[in-house]
Amino acid sequence: MIFCIPILADPVVIPPGGEVYLGEEGLDISYAIPYPYTSIAYFPAGSSPGRDQPLEIMQVSQGRFSVIPDLFYDRTGAWYQWDQVRGMPGQVAFIVRNPRISLKIMDRNTMGDRSFGTVSRGTPLVIQVETNLAGITRRPDFSYNDGPVKIQIKTPEGGTLAGVMTPGGGQYSFSSFIPTGELGYTPPVESGGWDTGWSGYKSGLYKIEPGFTVNRMEDNLWSYHGGYTLRGTEVTLGTERAGLHLSRETVVRGDPFGVTITGSPGVPYIVWVEGGSKTGYPGDQPPMIITSQEGIRQDYPEGPYIIGSYRPYGKSNTIRDLVPLFPHSGVYYYAEVIPDRNGRRTIEFHTSQETDDRRYTIHIEGPAGSANLKSDSIQVQVIKGSVSLSTDDGSYTIGDEIKLKGRNTGSCETYLFITGPNLPSAGGRLDAPRRQVTDGNPGSFTVASGDCETWEYRLFTNDLGIDTGTYTIYAVSAPRDRYHLESSSWQAIPITLKRPYVSVSDKRMTVAQGDELTISGTSGGRTDAGVAIWIFGRNYFWYDTVQTEHGGWFSYDLSVSVTRDMAPGEYYVIIQHPMTNGNFDIWPDRNHETILGTTPWYGAPVFRIAGPGALQGPAAAAALMSALQSQFIDDTYTEYSIFIQSPKIAISSDSLNATTKAPVTLSGTTNLAPGSRLFIEITDEQFGPIPKGKAGGWYGYSGTTSVYPGPKEEREFVFDIPAGTLNEGRYQVFIQAVSSQGTASGILQVTAPVIITPYPTLTTVITPTVILPEKTQKPETIPIEPIKTLLTDKIAEPANKTQNYKTEDGIISGIDRTTREPPVILGFGILLGLCVAGLIATLATWIKRKEKEDAGIEDEHNNNLAKEQQEPDEDADNGT
Repeated sequence: MIFCIPILADPVVIPPGGEVYLGEEGLDISYAIPYPYTSIAYFPAGSSPGRDQPLEIMQVSQGRFSVIPDLFYDRTGAWYQWDQVRGMPGQVAFIVRNPRISLKIMDRNTMGDRSFGTVSRGTPLVIQVETNLAGITRRPDFSYNDGPVKIQIKTPEGGTLAGVMTPGGGQYSFSSFIPTGELGYTPPVESGGWDTGWSGYKSGLYKIEPGFTVNRMEDNLWSYHGGYTLRGTEVTLGTERAGLHLSRETVVRGDPFGVTITGSPGVPYIVWVEGGSKTGYPGDQPPMIITSQEGIRQDYPEGPYIIGSYRPYGKSNTIRDLVPLFPHSGVYYYAEVIPDRNGRRTIEFHTSQETDDRRYTIHIEGPAGSANLKSDSIQVQVIKGSVSLSTDDGSYTIGDEIKLKGRNTGSCETYLFITGPNLPSAGGRLDAPRRQVTDGNPGSFTVASGDCETWEYRLFTNDLGIDTGTYTIYAVSAPRDRYHLESSSWQAIPITLKRPYVSVSDKRMTVAQGDELTISGTSGGRTDAGVAIWIFGRNYFWYDTVQTEHGGWFSYDLSVSVTRDMAPGEYYVIIQHPMTNGNFDIWPDRNHETILGTTPWYGAPVFRIAGPGALQGPAAAAALMSALQSQFIDDTYTEYSIFIQSPKIAISSDSLNATTKAPVTLSGTTNLAPGSRLFIEITDEQFGPIPKGKAGGWYGYSGTTSVYPGPKEEREFVFDIPAGTLNEGRYQVFIQAVSSQGTASGILQVTAPVIITPYPTLTTVITPTVILPEKTQKPETIPIEPIKTLLTDKIAEPANKTQNYKTEDGIISGIDRTTREPPVILGFGILLGLCVAGLIATLATWIKRKEKEDAGIEDEHNNNLAKEQQEPDEDADNGT
């Protein structure tokens, strides 16, 4: 059935001091605000009307007044009549309230809250209504047909109920509910409540929703999200049943697990674990129910066994006959459980290392004593957990801290022990390896705690009292020794322990005075005190300590101010390691006069390092090494030498010759440390006073450069001067180390580059012979003009060969003919090749032409000779 509330058309009369609610409209407040009052005033909390000023004054219409939510949401409480003429308040006109409805479902028999729970069908229910709308029922024109509260029930099938069935077949309409106070019940308790066992109600979820039904409150509050309260509830109607639900079907041994039962609220059920052939002894136990849980009742171990005497349906044995009787007489294998108001209850079981890893069956039956028993069962699998063990490394130095870590899903405690050479064969405590562990005795093991899943343990090897070698560390989920691991989860890893050591990066080091000196190396083992640095030299002693970094690395710096005061020569450096006890067994006194040790007593003098009878240099170093080698001293050491040299800077002679058109590169070698800074200054040799009235010029350059490593452990430097910076001439070069006393100087010669210009020269003279026709004359040699070819007058001479040239000032200077400019050489070669090729072609053409001319002259000469011979013959013939 659906319940509908009519909307009031006539104004609702509000009496003086009456209650109004956010969202109401159509209110007649003429009785609440009589003449001469035309307005209402609101005073903040703590103020006094008539003495204090109101927070807000509002002029109102007395016939049709609406409590608009957006205007009154922060002005709830009393509003006073207000006289605008006199500016005075009157009595309380009305009180503005935020409407509120909150519902709960209650068990009519026990008055227990069943909201959002489950109840068995047939359980009588009532709806508890908490509301502040009772003020509406006190209005003079209120009608009982105008109930301000609307209640509806949504069925599992989607229908809406405006009323419910009551015991005996009656019906109750929610519209009959009229709130008379802050708390009410519908249907009334005396009516028997809601009969949930009626055949028309199916099992499922029922939602109960409230609403406002007067003066369009619900419509006006629809878009308003603050102030008012509408809180519904829900309930699930179920059957009278017994059920079990597991939190997880597979449980790692040592972990707890939960079993949730469902049944009728407030009715006892019996739950037990089937033990079968289990004895209950360690390693053969089923899971047990944790004691002192809410809603769970158990027998006492000493009896009487009331719950244990329960005989399940169809069985001839009691529960105590079905479960092991060890430990605690078996009372923790079963319990009586009462579901809560929702018909549910969760029981927590726990497992331990004594729990056997197998499948178990958990039973439920009830309600206890009912003729219509319900039962259910469920299985849970208990498995062995796993244990993992790991370290950051497999090799350690005695004195190192070993961080062991891993996971343990078998228990919350991880039991550790160690085996190795001449240690107990069953295993020794990890923190005391020579003490044997006892199987089953947790106190004999080293225990690592964690969060029941991960664990961690820090092992300090300097306290173990064992020698170097390889050992095996075990992590076990139970207190089991090496020979009883089959029933537990475990893992083992090997570790290797080595003797502590100290080493340095370089066994021999050379450094110049004033350079920073760094002593670095590595150490292994416990180094809480770091390592000690001893330096011995002629009339020199230095002692200090330095802490090691992660991984045993250490680095110690001797500053520039220290090495500057160290005389050139050899120095002995000894690095002392404190070994496993973490303390230096040999050390200098506060004044650095006497070396002290721990034997034959603590602070006993070993030798003197200053004053009368003191050992110096090599003798002191040898005495210290001899003391460190004593069998009564566990410290170890390493030694090496350093050499301090005077700072040296050498300028390469090849770099002191340059030209004006090319960059100038000064280079050289030094014994200063890489990274050392050098100051370089280039000064014109002609720098000096200039006669008055004459112009003068001066050229130079300066800057800094850094030393860098060269080949074969050499150290070099390079300084570049841009091309064109220096004019032709001689320059003084001065180099000085920034942080030491090393200097060097030289002469830089800058010359103008030589430009080679080719010019023609005589290379070949050909003189042909011409025979004249006169038969009485000898051939005459006719000189022909010589032919010149273009060749250079001279090939460029090798570099660095000095030629003398005279300048315009008449000054003869030696100029270095340089050939270090590839573009000049290439251009000159191309020009020379073209000239030679052209000369050869011209000469070949000229020779061919001459050969032809010579051949013609010879033919003509032969003809003339023939003619001359014929003429005498003719003459002879004529004479004859």
